[in-house]
Amino acid sequence: MWKWETDGIAHGVIVIVHGELEHHARYGWLIEMWRERGYHVVMGDLPGQGMVKRTERGHIDSFKEYETAVGQWIEAAMLFNLPIFLLGQGLGGLIAVRMMYMKKYEIAGLILSNPSFAYAHTPSKFNHLLSGSLNKLSPEHRFTFGFTVQDATRNADIIELDLEDPIYVSRVSVRWYREVLYAMKQTLAEDSDFPDVPVLLMQGGQNRLVDIAPAKKWLLSRKLHEFQFKEWEQCYHELFNEPERDEVFHYAESFVKNRLRSIGYDL
Repeated sequence: MWKWETDGIAHGVIVIVHGELEHHARYGWLIEMWRERGYHVVMGDLPGQGMVKRTERGHIDSFKEYETAVGQWIEAAMLFNLPIFLLGQGLGGLIAVRMMYMKKYEIAGLILSNPSFAYAHTPSKFNHLLSGSLNKLSPEHRFTFGFTVQDATRNADIIELDLEDPIYVSRVSVRWYREVLYAMKQTLAEDSDFPDVPVLLMQGGQNRLVDIAPAKKWLLSRKLHEFQFKEWEQCYHELFNEPERDEVFHYAESFVKNRLRSIGYDL
């Protein structure tokens, strides 16, 4: 886990949870954008990704490993005694929602960027069927997920960096795959009350990894007093890396500012 503090007066804390296959170092631009505008940022690498347990990259034993790690990041953010916003990208969005169901953290707002509630891109039918058996017999068996960096974003600079990134995950374990699928299924079938926290859901209309329909349906079926939905029609999966990322950021920032004003902060 890392903490980046703003140089000026802090208005709040942004806890960022990154997506599948990637790591925190890909968020340098976003971290600096929040810091420059008066927010501390807390973020880490999810288990099995980035700098965490390098020998087990692409594998988790249980989805609870994600929940434990992100719980520690949120607890670290609480020490600043400022309003907290939880921002989840892709898999990070799924994790953030699971965390809110279980812990019902008192946060100022939840920002979901293309949360992975259902995959549009999936491994081959053979790998999918095989993963069910291997999950019991050989859970650490790796296979290629098949999702390329070119499918994630239209930003050529980011694609070039990703192609040379030695810690970008290219193969995942069958246990990782089955645990993520189960968490998706849990979320879409969840019958417990989701906390009444303001939510911003942003999605890319040209998403090649995630089926965006289930997340929108999930949002509209929650009993929330305040929520926003925005679809960026031309964008792929990684909204904060897309050519329109400045617009995407300012939209998210406006959500944060409005929330802070509504709870009495003078910005």
